[in-house]
Amino acid sequence: MASAVCELVGLLRDVQYQRCRLILQELAVEHTQLLPHLHGVTESEYLALLESHKAAVPRAKHAALQRSASPFVIVNGTAYVEGEDALVAFAAERTQLPRDEIVVIAAFGAGRGVFAPAQQLALAEEALQAKAKAAAKQALFRARQLSGNAFVFLTFAVDGVVLPRVEVELFHRVCPRTCSNFVAFCEGKVADVMDETRLLGYKSCAVHRVVPGGWLQAGDVAHDGQGDGPCRSLYGRSFEDESFAVSHNAVGVVVLAFGRVVSGLHTVLTIGGLETLYERPCVPCAIADCGVIASTSD
Repeated sequence: MASAVCELVGLLRDVQYQRCRLILQELAVEHTQLLPHLHGVTESEYLALLESHKAAVPRAKHAALQRSASPFVIVNGTAYVEGEDALVAFAAERTQLPRDEIVVIAAFGAGRGVFAPAQQLALAEEALQAKAKAAAKQALFRARQLSGNAFVFLTFAVDGVVLPRVEVELFHRVCPRTCSNFVAFCEGKVADVMDETRLLGYKSCAVHRVVPGGWLQAGDVAHDGQGDGPCRSLYGRSFEDESFAVSHNAVGVVVLAFGRVVSGLHTVLTIGGLETLYERPCVPCAIADCGVIASTSD
């Protein structure tokens, strides 16, 4: 049978992506006509890959994938396969294996694929889910550690409704002073240069500007959150530009900190779609919480 190059695209931290990865990788050990090309990525990278495959992804599916970031497979650059069920059906056709046997192979490895009774199949489903969860967690930890960068989170509330948190990778190797400044504000540990008994931070700061199709702004820590307060930083007031190496050419770039959104991009897009008046949100929108993400946290 002809080879099938299977480009799997999904979020590195997504359990469903990891399940699909295990299915492809374990099947390919003995069924060498399957050639997995794996793309476990961040949300912004997912959107870029989705765009690069727009010729293969049905137009009706494109918007839904932008919202859900669900895993999908492109076979030989043209055929679109959506999600685990469709992937298993495709694999069954290519390998002539029953679905149950594919699940057992994915769970326990190649060479273990004997047809399983219902109880053994249930164990295989449980084992596959456990392996996928562990792989997603381990991949996230490893990606953070290998990056050498700091990670922070921002939780936004819109009209009293708390949205899924936004996680940001800060390019600390490129801009250490700038990133340290952002981290300090996320932790609420910046002493006001005009009153050192007062600690400044991003928590409770309003989103004071939303430019449709452009950017959003928040972080007026020294005034009333309207964006017209005096400049404050970890180093006093303003400080010199540290680098111009990071391009602002993609969704999710964090300008002040020189970083990128790695999770929660849909929250950013939701805020970007709010109704505005003179670029100010028409409903209350603020940072409800923020802080540093430890390299070992979920």
